[in-house]
Formats: sequence, C-alpha cells, structure tokens
Amino acid sequence: MEMIKMEQRKPIVIMNWSMRQNLISEAEEYAVDVLNHQSENHKVEVVLLPSMGTIHQVSKVLTGSQFAFGAQNMAEIDQGELSGEFSIQSLVDMHGKFVELGHWERRKLYNETDETINKKVKLALAYDISPIVCIGEIEEKDANNVIDEIKNPNYVQELKEELFLRIFNALYQIDRDKLKKIVIAYTPAWAVGKTKAASAPHISRAVAIIRNSLTELFGKDADNIRVVYGGTVSPENTKTMLDLADLDGVLLGRFGSDPERLQQTIEVVEQIRC
Repeated sequence: MEMIKMEQRKPIVIMNWSMRQNLISEAEEYAVDVLNHQSENHKVEVVLLPSMGTIHQVSKVLTGSQFAFGAQNMAEIDQGELSGEFSIQSLVDMHGKFVELGHWERRKLYNETDETINKKVKLALAYDISPIVCIGEIEEKDANNVIDEIKNPNYVQELKEELFLRIFNALYQIDRDKLKKIVIAYTPAWAVGKTKAASAPHISRAVAIIRNSLTELFGKDADNIRVVYGGTVSPENTKTMLDLADLDGVLLGRFGSDPERLQQTIEVVEQIRC
C-alpha cells in the first residue's frame, strides 16, 4: 500500500456536554452564546457534542459557522431492530461531522467491548464521519490523581500494554487512507469529572505511549492521527498539558459549559499550536 501524504494536523478542541443543557431552549442558548464568544477566524477546529435529544436544534444554530458538531455515541449498525439507539444516518442527515466512541461510561456502565467500538469506528468512517475514539485506564488511582511508581513499579508497562491493546482493537483493519479522520482521546476514567486533571508529566508519558503505539501499527501514516486529552480540562491546565505533551488539543466536559471558558481554552490551544 502506498504511503499516505502527510498533512499538518489541525489543532482541535472538543466540548462534550454529556447530559447537560438538556432542554431545547438551554441547548440553543448555549450554542448561541458559544457563537457570540468565538473569534473571527480561529485556526482551531472546534467540535460540540450536545446531549442526544438536542443535536438537531444545535445543528441549526451552528449552520454556516466555523463550529462542527457531532454525537456522543451511535449504534453499531446504521438501521434495524435496535430500539432506543441513535443511527449514524440521522447524524449524517443533520450534517454532523464527528461521533465520540468508547467513552469510559459506555464501556463500564453499558458493557461496550472493544469489538463493538471497532464496529462503530468502521461504520463511522464508511459514512465519512470522524470518530473520536476514547481510550484510557478505567481503574481508579489515588485521590490526587498521582501515579506512585514506587508502590507499583509495573505501572508503566501495564499502561503501555493497556493503551496499545485499546488502540489495536479499536483500529483493527482500518484502512490507512482513513487515519486522518480519526481522533484518539486519552481519557483516563480516574481523572474525568474530578477536581483536578491528570498531571502533565503523566499525560505526556501516556501520549508518548499512544504515539509510539500508533507508529508501531501504522508507521509514518500514524502522523495523520490527532490525539487529545480529556479529563477535568480547563483553560489554566491546557497550557501546561500542551507545553509538555504531544497533543493536538483537548476534550472538555463540564468546564466547557461556560462559553467564555470554552473560548479561553480555544485561544490557549491556538496560541500554542498555531
């Protein structure tokens, strides 16, 4: 297979608002506020992932703007007998561009397997939708989100094995010419929704493992894949993360619920990566 031509990876900021702003009026108001806070021509790709019931309304607000949007999950098939699931056909019809897959809540609470996530990744790519593939440790660490390697000298090796396996399984049999559409989100469960993010040195180490794993699997073509960090992200810690780790951006949760804070994060990423 021919080597894919390298392109400069565009920095990206993703806002997953989970099950917040669930009322149509709230979702529309938030999307309007986000647009009002945006800079004229930012060089960062910004993606909003609304709560599932508000995607259509948010999509209408964002029409013609610089912001992309997507879904927080989708079914592993495009249509059929899967009551209560969300079809990728609906997302495409609304002109969505992204879908988040493999979030730790989906893995732990809904027992989603690597095999299921791989099916979803392939389906998303078949519909020209960019999958945001979440990987990371599920197990809780200590209260300060600090890895004590003295207590667990095997931690680094265990981390390497876990992240490599997640990447291998999620991207199994993915065509190399599709790699540039993929975003890998390092989202360790023990740092999501907490009072502080994982430490910048730990993020740097984990991202290096992810980059090395991608290179081992795809060679130079892996340079096309964007990698972001998610887990208690704020404008303040984004700078430290990007200074130390080979990240293309960040994935925000609740701290992005304030449009001004979201814009501040976008500006930090733009200043450092553009």
